[in-house]
Amino acid sequence: MSTGRTDIPSAIPASQVPVSALWAALGRRQIAELTLPGVVMGLIGGLIVGGLAAAGGLGLDVSLFAGATFAVPLGIAGAGYELLVARGRLPLSVLTPMALYWAVAFPVVRVLHAAVLALYAGEDAAVPYGWLDFIVYQIVLSLGFAIGYWWLHENFAPRWWFHLRNRNPVANFFIRHQLEYAGLAERERERKRSGAASKTGRSG
Repeated sequence: MSTGRTDIPSAIPASQVPVSALWAALGRRQIAELTLPGVVMGLIGGLIVGGLAAAGGLGLDVSLFAGATFAVPLGIAGAGYELLVARGRLPLSVLTPMALYWAVAFPVVRVLHAAVLALYAGEDAAVPYGWLDFIVYQIVLSLGFAIGYWWLHENFAPRWWFHLRNRNPVANFFIRHQLEYAGLAERERERKRSGAASKTGRSG
């Protein structure tokens, strides 16, 4: 098991190194570390659901149960997304594949959550308008959840990868990939500014 530092040679752009090759060198602890952003976002989702349940008038025990039984499968689904990205099966920082993933995963998580909650508190608490309406609504809601997950992921996951970069080659790859993209974006902005300045100079 490899737990030491494994760097991508600095002369090789991150975009030219297959992340699947880096994945093969990871140990169990390094793999578990990469899942943390998805797990944390699942726990946050559970807290939100528990709070909404309490605000909706459900008892404290039902609210706590609703939050916990939502957080666990959502955290597992979030960890699954992180692993797919780490293995190179899904592209990094792209909204559409993430939305497609959650279009499947989020309704499945919500149906499992509602089924367990119905056993504990009854269907009136879990699916007050019936199962069909509930499932359709979750499919629609999955897009909004995917956008929120993407925003959180883009703003907070890189901070965790930066923390891991010296001991996790996949996290190091992610950081270098984002730095390369930022450099390309900055050069493109500079090119446009230079073009605009030259046009202004000629017109003057």
